[in-house]
Amino acid sequence: MADKENSNKDGGSGSTSMESPIPSPIPTYSEEEKELAQAVKVDFDAGNFGGCVEKLKQLAKMRQTDIKVMHNLSVSLFYQSDCKQVDDVKRGLNQVCGKAQVSIGGSDALEDADHAILFYNHAVILYHLKQHRETIRILEKLFQVIEPLEDCLAHKVLFLLIDTYLCTYQPEKALGALNYLEKKLFGSDNKSQSGDKQSENSGKDSKDSSGGDDGNGNIANEKHRPRITQYKTRCYLQLKQMKVCKREIKSVMNCMGASSTALFLKSNFEFLRQNYRKAIKLLNSAPQTSDFRQTGESVPVLYFNNLACIHFYMNKFHLGAYYARKSLQENANALAELPKRQGKAQSLSGQRLHTLGMNRRYELLYNTGIQLLHAGRPLAAFECLTEAVQVYPSNPRLWLRIAECCIAANKTTLSPESEGKGMPDSHKKGIVGNVVGNGAHRKIVLSPGAADNKYSSDGQSAAMPVATLEFASLCLCNALSLLPDDSTMAMHPPHQVPAARVSSRGSVSSDSSELSDVSGGKQPYPNSFPAPPGCALKAAEVSQLRCAILACSAYVSLTLGDNVIALEHAKQLLSQPKASGSYRFLGHLYAAEALINMDHIFDAIQHLSPDNVMDVSVLPPQEPGQSDRNDRFDDNNHQGNTQDGGADMQAKMSMQHQYYPASIQTAKATMLFNLASAHALRSEWEKARKCLHQACTLVPPADVPQQALFLAIYLELQTGNYALALQMVKKQQLIPYIKNAGGDGNSNRQQQQQHQQQHPQGFGTIGSGLPTAGFQPGSGIRGIFPSSAAPGSNKPMRVKDPWHN
Repeated sequence: MADKENSNKDGGSGSTSMESPIPSPIPTYSEEEKELAQAVKVDFDAGNFGGCVEKLKQLAKMRQTDIKVMHNLSVSLFYQSDCKQVDDVKRGLNQVCGKAQVSIGGSDALEDADHAILFYNHAVILYHLKQHRETIRILEKLFQVIEPLEDCLAHKVLFLLIDTYLCTYQPEKALGALNYLEKKLFGSDNKSQSGDKQSENSGKDSKDSSGGDDGNGNIANEKHRPRITQYKTRCYLQLKQMKVCKREIKSVMNCMGASSTALFLKSNFEFLRQNYRKAIKLLNSAPQTSDFRQTGESVPVLYFNNLACIHFYMNKFHLGAYYARKSLQENANALAELPKRQGKAQSLSGQRLHTLGMNRRYELLYNTGIQLLHAGRPLAAFECLTEAVQVYPSNPRLWLRIAECCIAANKTTLSPESEGKGMPDSHKKGIVGNVVGNGAHRKIVLSPGAADNKYSSDGQSAAMPVATLEFASLCLCNALSLLPDDSTMAMHPPHQVPAARVSSRGSVSSDSSELSDVSGGKQPYPNSFPAPPGCALKAAEVSQLRCAILACSAYVSLTLGDNVIALEHAKQLLSQPKASGSYRFLGHLYAAEALINMDHIFDAIQHLSPDNVMDVSVLPPQEPGQSDRNDRFDDNNHQGNTQDGGADMQAKMSMQHQYYPASIQTAKATMLFNLASAHALRSEWEKARKCLHQACTLVPPADVPQQALFLAIYLELQTGNYALALQMVKKQQLIPYIKNAGGDGNSNRQQQQQHQQQHPQGFGTIGSGLPTAGFQPGSGIRGIFPSSAAPGSNKPMRVKDPWHN
């Protein structure tokens, strides 16, 4: 909030700065022209834009070819209109660039440092229009020639570059620019030594190591220190460097007091430490009286969005969805109070420049859709996400979320009442559907063994944005095509601005200490793939997101009856080197079902071997040294976090077990149930019995699925044991298998209490006396949900960092 407000003010003053002149073809100035130019500067600094414009018009008549005068006149007219005539100032700046023969959008480097003011003013406009990538491209050109620039303009360029890096989730590069800015402001004596040597001194604050008043006239630059501290805090928050961030938070609170910016930053800090109650308390204490017409940020919108994010990570999805809707309403109310734009629909004039990018509707829709999806309302989530994807079509995670909405909506039929509650209509029923007749003519009608896996979309086009599985297949194709290749992520593209390294002690060092290295060297930058409006995808996240998309694609293809494509996706999933144990479990199940549907039962049996299940973890194993990059909390804070979030962690684990196998035993039992079904299809009755018996020894009787009971009845009928089959129908239990499974009733009850989670429905469907070749891959519906904070976990991705400052 405050930093964007300051950047807006800096952009304005920098745009009309007479200290960065554009070369004029007229070599000299007369005394009258000098006096008039001096009067123009005085009027502009005093805010007398009307008098400034009149004098500039007089000066323009005297010097009709002076592009510097033309530039200052355009900027003065813009300020005279209260920063509302954005179209006019853009048109004026383009005319000045044309006469100066300067190409702002070209790929060539900036040749003349005197033209820097033109590039900077264009960057300010693009920043407020949220065209951050183009803004960075222009500012990095300026960074190459920042040494000859005057200090005032150089500082503004660096501040705007840092803020834009943070908006695009590039904290390493922002720290590198901050490092260089501190050298310019406070000298290089201390900062040049803030590498590994100072990292050994854990008692020094990173702010102290960045310099101070060294007696060389740095007192005037001390006004920038609170802003620099605020930027450093935001960088460390995005990097999740908690130890060094804790020190910076204290500095921010000392400098800015109980302002909304400082309290939001501290609340974000507590949120990342999982102190959710304290984060909410800090948000509630933040003042919400700032005028969004002046700052360009609506504090109520940010407040309710942050509350929604906190409650989401507390697994309170319905309450989070409520606050997300509140943030959408506050956003609409704030936009309604702004004046309407003038002229055509694409006109930018009529509103102040810093309010043009105030609309956060589509980011909030993304957050709302994720909340509704986890709250069990896939249809409402589908409406939100399909609207958000129109603005962010290059985000593969967003396409995956839409596909998940389609899968969840078609897994079970939801009525309006149950859809609002997030609960399906159907409930677990017994295997006996009905009893007809009396006496000797009494007949038992068994219920269907599993839901019909056939799917129909009533001939509707797959391209229509409707929550169908055909549309889900298209969304998954888009997501898979948007993901970069592993070879692309392994490349290290050159960057003009070096990334900063943060040591384990919290000290900051740049990849370059000399300006020549900063401006021209090729510096490695951590691999990432942009996915607006959320955080950029790291290489490990791309791998896990690919696994999630492939698992989703295999499930959708199976449901649509496209077994060849489903088998291809399942094999690709199994070939992923960083796939977690749960994803490999799903890959084997989906591959086996596709092979059985194609009558390749022998190959399916190879996938259904229990030896294939070695791990059922949701997250992939961490690489060596990866855990060392994350800061450790001290013992007191760690204990506090555990007490505060213990119930939330238990709720999260129970949800995870609902969608994934709770243990290796449960996963192996699922494999054995499916393997018994495959053997039954080949009339291998004894092998099927043996698999059923082994499976029953791994799970308590209450967790044995109905499909296994149907299979057992079918086996007894095929081998002529009609009395035993009838007894199993009456008692609805696997009588011989449970008796031979071992263990008394008390141990079974204790085991049952330890396995109170929904069993994955990935077993073969045996029913109505005849075996069927299809599985019911229900374990993939929510098991394929990757994380939103890191793909592959059990949390959805937070859109755009919700902690706006």
